[in-house]
Amino acid sequence: MAVRIEYLLVLVFAILLVAVFGFTPTSRAAISGKIEKEVQFENFELFNLREQDSSQKIHATNAVKYREYIKFDNVHVSDDLGHTVLSDRARYENDSLFMNQNVKVSRDDGLDFSTQSISYDLNKKIITTLTPFVLEVNQSIIRGDKLVFEVEKNIISASNVDASIWFDGQK
Repeated sequence: MAVRIEYLLVLVFAILLVAVFGFTPTSRAAISGKIEKEVQFENFELFNLREQDSSQKIHATNAVKYREYIKFDNVHVSDDLGHTVLSDRARYENDSLFMNQNVKVSRDDGLDFSTQSISYDLNKKIITTLTPFVLEVNQSIIRGDKLVFEVEKNIISASNVDASIWFDGQK
């Protein structure tokens, strides 16, 4: 008994049809690559060294690198001009730090201010807050709604200010 080639081709074609139409693909949810962690660090330090500008150091207890940004926990930023910025949380993106939760900015001459969130442009060296702040220098206390601090020029401008100024000669 001889098997004709036509019967064999019909059998292969039938198996192919069953394989193609018999199995249904399963759908899976798409995952965006922007959300996924690339790498995570503990006790992270980032040094921003520039030849003609002041250098800066960013220290965080935890840092998570994503594709577009880095998130920090318990951040401490300092520079060689004597400025220090502390925050519970921060996000580094496009040469700017966006810090929130218990932000404290201080200078080595005794100027301190605290607020809930700031943006710190590391290239222009400008700290901006749009949330209410409390600034203390010597024994003077200044409250306001918006503050812009040009770090290298030591210029502070604020809006809607309520101040109690203390002079050295007061008793």
